[in-house]
Amino acid sequence: MAVKPKSFPELFAQAEEHADYWVAGAILEFTEGVVREMERQGVSRTELARRLGATPAYVTKILRGKANFTLETMVRLARALDAELHVQISTEADQQALQAVGGAGKVR
Repeated sequence: MAVKPKSFPELFAQAEEHADYWVAGAILEFTEGVVREMERQGVSRTELARRLGATPAYVTKILRGKANFTLETMVRLARALDAELHVQISTEADQQALQAVGGAGKVR
């Protein structure tokens, strides 16, 4: 018996049931924020690496989401950009309210 292919909404709903989906979303949101701040300040990967005391290859690995993200790493990156890291937990209703006023996307 052939298995009927699932629709995209079904596949998406299934993915949302796994922690890996939400972890990947959080990493993407964080790295996009780092890149936005780097662009705003005109900071290159080489300069960010210098500020971190790391190699440009390490910064590239971080920005691709391939590094192990700890809160310490995230704080160090934020501080290297003269910024602060804010971590929050919110409900679906909180996220909808934020999106209604043009705020951040959701990460669970």
